[in-house]
This record gives sequence, C-alpha cells and structure tokens, in this order.
Amino acid sequence: MRLHALLWLAASLAIGALAAGAEFRVLPYLQNPATDAITVVWFSADNTPGILTVVTDTGVAVTERVSEAEVATALTYPTWEAQRFFDGQPPAPPFVHRERLTGLQPRQSYRYQVQQGAVIADGRFTTAPLPGRGPVRLIFFADCETEPESTGKHTPWPDPTQVGSTRKYLLDQTTGFANNLRVILEREPDLLAIAGDVVESGGEQRDWDEFWKHLGNVDGTNLAGRIPLLAAPGNHEYYEGPSMGKYNQPGSERAVGRFRVYFAGLPDNGTDARGRYYRLDYGPVTLIALDVTNGSPNRSDKDTNFFLLGGDDAGGGRSPGFAPGSEQYRWLESQLADAREHSAFTFVFFHHVPYSVGPHGWPPGTGDGLDEQSGVPVRQLTPLFMRYGVDALFAGHDEIWERSQIDGVERLADGSERSHTLQVYDVGIAGDGLRGPEQGLENPHQRFTAHIDAPEIWVDGILQSGGKHYGHLEVDVLDTKDGRWQAVLKPVYVFPLLDQNGQLIAFERRLYADVVTLTSEGRATVISKAWDFLGSLFHLPGNGFEEELFGFEPAFPNPFNSSVLVRFRIEAEAAVSIDIYDVTGQHVRRLLNESYSAGNHAVEWDGRAGDGGDAVASGVYLLRLESGTLRDTVEVTLVR
Repeated sequence: MRLHALLWLAASLAIGALAAGAEFRVLPYLQNPATDAITVVWFSADNTPGILTVVTDTGVAVTERVSEAEVATALTYPTWEAQRFFDGQPPAPPFVHRERLTGLQPRQSYRYQVQQGAVIADGRFTTAPLPGRGPVRLIFFADCETEPESTGKHTPWPDPTQVGSTRKYLLDQTTGFANNLRVILEREPDLLAIAGDVVESGGEQRDWDEFWKHLGNVDGTNLAGRIPLLAAPGNHEYYEGPSMGKYNQPGSERAVGRFRVYFAGLPDNGTDARGRYYRLDYGPVTLIALDVTNGSPNRSDKDTNFFLLGGDDAGGGRSPGFAPGSEQYRWLESQLADAREHSAFTFVFFHHVPYSVGPHGWPPGTGDGLDEQSGVPVRQLTPLFMRYGVDALFAGHDEIWERSQIDGVERLADGSERSHTLQVYDVGIAGDGLRGPEQGLENPHQRFTAHIDAPEIWVDGILQSGGKHYGHLEVDVLDTKDGRWQAVLKPVYVFPLLDQNGQLIAFERRLYADVVTLTSEGRATVISKAWDFLGSLFHLPGNGFEEELFGFEPAFPNPFNSSVLVRFRIEAEAAVSIDIYDVTGQHVRRLLNESYSAGNHAVEWDGRAGDGGDAVASGVYLLRLESGTLRDTVEVTLVR
C-alpha cells in the first residue's frame, strides 16, 4: 500500500491550467483504442493546425500528422456564465482536433507529442491486445460531477450509527476526486470508464473546464493523455443547469451536445447515436455503454427522468429509449449475442443503477416512497442481460457504493440453458456524494454496501479504517494456467489519514471487503471476503478444477510498484501459509497463515514488511506457498 502526501489541489489545478498554455484549451487525450489504432483529441484556442508526432517506445518514428482544426461552437460559454464570471468577455469557442492513428501494432507502447503553436504537450499510449489476449486492467467509476464550486464543498457523510446525522465528509469534493485520480494513475489501467454524471451541469462550460483540469493534471501528469477514456451519459449530462433550461428542450440537447463533442471519438458501431451508446472490444472483454437517462412514456413507471422528454416523447430531444422494442434495445441484443460468442466477459455500463437502497432505488413517481429519477425502470433490461450471460453491470446515480447479485438463467446459442449470476454495482463514488441507505427501502439482491458492511473504527477521535470514501472499481482480467480467464473485481476506496489533531496529512489505497472473481468457464461467479487493511486479504472459494489442484497462478502485475495480486488454488480444505523471502533467503514477512476451503484464493501484497511495516526495497522476491507436504513458489519483482 502506498501512502500519498496530501494534495493541495487549488495550486495544482492552477499550475495545470498554466502548463497547458494559451494554445491548448484541453490537453491531448485518448479515445477508442483498437489493436491497430487509437484516436488522439485536443482543443486549441485558435484554428492553427497542430502537429502530432508519434514514435515507438524505443524512439523509432511512426508518423507525423498536421491536424485540421474545427470550431466547436457547441462549447460556447452560455450568456449567464459569460456575464457572471467573465465580465461579458468569455473565451471564444475552442477548436477541436481529432486524429485517428492507424497501422499500429497490437499491444505495443508508443509515445507522442502535440505541438500547438509554441506549446508542446506529450503523452503515451498502448494499443489494445488481440482478441482473447491479456492481461487487462479496467477501472470504472461514476458521478464525478465536477464544477468549480466543488472546492471547499464537503458532501454530507451519514453516520451509520446515528439516523439523521448531519456530519460532513473529511475532504472537500475537489480534493476527494483529485486523490482518486492519483490512485488511478498509479495503477496504470488500460481503460478508464465513467458511468455517467461526468460534470455537475452538462450545459455549463465551466463545469467541463473543471473536469479537464482534473484529468489533464494529476500531479503534473496528463492522465487522459495516457489512459483512454470511455463514458456513458448520465442525467447531469442532459441537465443544462439551474440558471438555464434545466432538463427542458432544446436546452437539454444543447447540454448533452457538449458531452458528445468531447466524446465524439468513441465508436459509433453503425448507429447515429455516437457517444450515447456503443461497444468496444478489448482483449478478452466486450464493453458496452448504454444511455438509460430517459424512459418512455414520460412520467410513467418506465421513465427514469420525469423532467426530460426524449426521442420517443412528443416534443422531446434525442435521448434514446431503452425498453424492449426500442432501437437501442434491438442494437443491444445484437451486440450481446455477438459478444457471448467472441469474448470471455461482457461488461455493461450506464448511469442509473437498477438495484439500490439509495434515493433513486424507489419506484418511479412523485411523493413519499417514489422517485422522479428512479433507476428501477432499467430492470426491464435484466432478462436480456441474463439471457446473454452478461457478467457485470457498472452504474452510479445513487452515489452509495453497493453491489447486488441477481440469479437467473442464461440461454445458450444451441437453445440449452444454464444458471447464471449477474453482478450489479453502484460505483458512483468518484468525487461527489457519499450517501447512505434510504430509510424503509430494501434491496433483497444486495450483497454489500459500504455504509453497512465497512464499519468505521475510530480510536481517540481518529478514523482508523472503514467507512464510505471516494474510490472506484478496479477489474483485473487474467488468464489461468489451465487456459481459462478470471476477472477479479476489486472495490477500491481512497482512505484519508489524519494526525492526532484530526488534520488530514495523507491518503492511501485500500480495498473494501467484497472482492468478486468471475471465471470464463460457465461464467461461474465466485464471491470473496477481504480484510479492510494493509495486505488486503481476500478469499475466492470456487470449484471445477481439473488439472493442477495446488499452486500459484501467475502474479499480476509483475513487475509491480505498489501492490501485486497473488492467486493460488488448493485441492481440499487445509491450513495454508504464504511467506515472502528476498533473494538472499532472508524472511521478509508472513503474508497469511490460516485454513482455507478448496478452490481459488488470493492475497494482495503491498510491498511492505508487515501490516504497518516499512516499505521494502526494489528487487526480486520469492513467495512460498505451503500446505502440509505441498509447496509451490512464485517470483515477483518490485520496482520502486
């Protein structure tokens, strides 16, 4: 586990804005990665062409492009913003540059730089692996809801032990989101997917400026220039803002138009709904983004937003329907059928979580026990997800970290059926709200929620562990020695560390006690348990092993610089120990020593000599697994 110094964000964002230079309005960022291609996007202050240069990781020249600049009139500052914040003289609309790089090699790393006028911005990327190749690391979160007003704004933080508590969270929203991004950057994921509510008000340009300040400057690094971004629209993307038309038309379409300009580099998959719903294949995974921000008929039990008129409503905009019979539904079914034949895992992400004990877990309607922006109508898609064996759904909206588990039946291509389990996540803790459950609302499918299942532990007025915090879901997709695939879903939270005076001094990455592992064989779902502290131990009971019944799976990542996931399997219930040694044979620490049931298990080592111990030096370490007379070893390399 790595400790981080406290981020002084106001200064950091100011530096980031200056570093971009007058020529850049948004630094280069990445979209739509493929095995042989990727899109680089940036925005400039004028129509001067930019120069994009790409080289291999070893410095061999690949290509040099001169971009074409197109004015992005959709990003004009609204009149009220211009008058209130710019004395009537706001910056002119920026110019967008999009370059699709093709002819690249699969799973290869490249470096690039963009020269815009006198300013140069650089970045790097890695192309997607071939289909069925890995490993892959994905990160999902939702509800960034960036706005300048987030600085100094502390969200309500309900106390699990006191109904109706009014306490505020330890960090303001700006710092919480920034620290979340710092952890993500350190983990070096292949993709970052946002399940809606990217900004507070989709129609307010300052909120979008704030988002790109964050993504463009994470401790001086342009995160979006290294990690390709995916996003699904949330209700806030369709919200023009409280000072304008709110969800009314045509203002709502103007609002989501900004989202669609920034994310125009996403796939279109043969539809005219670019940026609203799409599919991306990445190694052994299919990712599908949906737009579920509006159901029809308006203000019915099938509507997810009573205030928004969409494409199926008279006088509505173009927010697509998603119910059976809609164009998006038909498109989704065809994609799911194809994905099941070609991918080990299918993950779907969208905004409105369908199963929840948060404020949007009530059925649609007005009045007590009802909600005008309910996620319940999205349950219309559950039979389809089940039929085609979708593995997990990632959503937000309720901003209450929660996992639900839906059991049902998958129908195979040959007409046969098998039992199937669907995991449903609310990952809406990127940097806005940290809500608790609604009183009187129950979710029979719930398996974990941070409010209840991560109890806060305080010592002398200082929080030691547990609680609801900003964070994300990290998904590692790894192969096994017997040719299967595993997806390890790790709920990450960013824990604030306080001194004896209660002042924030640092933060660290931790795991909630609810890691889930999926296997590609029969899409069997295995639930884990975890320790909520250093070393983050979690058990993965499983079955169905046919070949090697004892030993390690390959560690991941290896080499590593913050933590390494160590997976192993045992044939029968037994006492198991894992010890770590350096290359001289010196014992570094005992990682675990307890009894386990037969099946898959895992432990995450954070590169420390013990719980709360010192960080060990860079080098090669041997992990030895023992159970009775059985032994196995795996070698890992730590690079600081």
